Amino acid sequence: MPEEFPLNADEEPIDAVLDSRFRSHKRSNQMILIGAPTWVKKIIHLMHVARIAEVRDWSRLMPTRNSNEVISLMQRPRVEE
Repeated sequence: MPEEFPLNADEEPIDAVLDSRFRSHKRSNQMILIGAPTWVKKIIHLMHVARIAEVRDWSRLMPTRNSNEVISLMQRPRVEE
């Protein structure tokens, strides 16, 4: 289940997402999609079809400072080889 990113009233949604990446002490790999909502949804779906990531692994779409632009983050625990 994707991590929910609490929003600080003083932060833009994108700032909350990016700040949470650096606060986490767990080693993880992340993918970030930033773009128009329809494009982000399409890429998430294509990654699911290609068996790269499950749709449920992505955070909800959050607005950025730019109009008609959203961000979604997928974070997985890092597997050490």
